Amino acid sequence: QVVNKSTNFKCFIGAATWLPNNIRKGNSSSPLNILMILGRYDELLDPIDLKEGISNYTNIPISELDVNRLYGSFQDGNAAMIYLDDNSNHALGDWDPDFIRETRNFVMNTFPDVKPVDENFYANIRLINLFLQLMGGFGLFALLVDLLSNLILKRREEESFKIELENETFYSISGRAFGYSLILGLPGIILFIPIILVGYLATAGFILALLFGQAFGILIFLWRIGKKNNLSLGEILKKPFKIPRGSLLRQIILGITSAVILSIIIYLSAGLNYIGMIPSLIKIVWFPLYFGFVLLIFLIFGIMFQGILQNKLDEGLKQFTKVSLMIFSLLFMYMFIYLLIISLLMGSFFYFGSFLPFALPLLLMNSFVFTYIYKKSGNIFAGVITNALFFTLFICTISPLQSGFSFIMGFFS
Repeated sequence: QVVNKSTNFKCFIGAATWLPNNIRKGNSSSPLNILMILGRYDELLDPIDLKEGISNYTNIPISELDVNRLYGSFQDGNAAMIYLDDNSNHALGDWDPDFIRETRNFVMNTFPDVKPVDENFYANIRLINLFLQLMGGFGLFALLVDLLSNLILKRREEESFKIELENETFYSISGRAFGYSLILGLPGIILFIPIILVGYLATAGFILALLFGQAFGILIFLWRIGKKNNLSLGEILKKPFKIPRGSLLRQIILGITSAVILSIIIYLSAGLNYIGMIPSLIKIVWFPLYFGFVLLIFLIFGIMFQGILQNKLDEGLKQFTKVSLMIFSLLFMYMFIYLLIISLLMGSFFYFGSFLPFALPLLLMNSFVFTYIYKKSGNIFAGVITNALFFTLFICTISPLQSGFSFIMGFFS
């Protein structure tokens, strides 16, 4: 609508989306050049979906339209093209170097008087800069957490939170926890459906439903192993809270402070360059609902991964890396398998291809943050809060406004 109402818009670029049929047509006095980008492996759209909009814009029959061919001209202000990228899918198309290069060239032709950004910067150096920013940022985060844990927690008088389990090894616990997650994940997802229906960030709700399914399986696993070790599930869940009130408050302060630092670091690197990290005002009203459930899910993860699993290994960099990668493997493989099953049942790999590229770095970061902050704080609260705040900000940002009912009905259409 904005493009139709204002002739100040001289270029429209759509990435992995449809072109509205009612978009205004450009001319030499009020130009509107249109570039539509589509990945060859897009799980949601086909070239024919974009050809309909381009056909309406150019008055050329769909049967005569080809991809990667320019129709109209920049001089006449009605250039139009569908660019089919060879290497990307629905989620990664926006960041593919070929897509960025084609977009740059298209914009250059639309605004010939504007000096373009050097192509080596946007396609290569920019990515290297992001990598260096993230590595430096994570290093800074580790140093600040170490400093803050000593400053805020002062001297830890109480023992680190842990749950001792006899006759269980690091690998046996990991394997059984993963098995319980896979088997009982579906009942957990079904239990979470009412929350999806209530919220209006359905994609965020769907992500949480998957994680809640895994947390539900782990919860049953905790109940089973607790029963064998004369521990009730209630005792296991209450144990992280059995510290002095002042210590609990300091743990929460450390978690909030660490979460703010991590969010700022990610925002100043990936957030400003590649993907937004702050939800819009319309979405932020739903943040408390999803944040509460993320806290619950991550609390269960913390009890399992830090309270039990991490304490099965000794201190040291090798053991730290080992437990972090194990946590990541358990989280990622569960997500991988369930998304694959959903995609096979639906006959579409949209969710599989769209969610996994984000899940991999996000879950990897969560795993190392969980492990590192627990090592420094001796309790799970600071790590849970840090990961929960950033994770909720991210999923609320990427989730479009959509009712849960329409989202769920999409699985049956």
